[in-house]
Amino acid sequence: MNILAYIIIGLFIGWLFRIISKDREVAMLPSLAFGVLGALAGTLIVHFLGLAGAAFYAVVGAVGVLFTVNVFRQKDPIFVETDKIS
Repeated sequence: MNILAYIIIGLFIGWLFRIISKDREVAMLPSLAFGVLGALAGTLIVHFLGLAGAAFYAVVGAVGVLFTVNVFRQKDPIFVETDKIS
């Protein structure tokens, strides 16, 4: 049952990322998928290390994966000033 909660957290973070980056042509499905992937990765790492607060780390993992994917986007990254991109 917990894994479903982490998937929902990842979906929410992916949806929120999509809403924030709507004008930059970020598609909904990849945002949701990377959000879930990050949430599950963060949760698995926390469970592997035996730490508490898996939901918090699910959020951190989802945001981290979405940020990393955005950094490596070829077309118009979101968190970079567009004037400096050539």
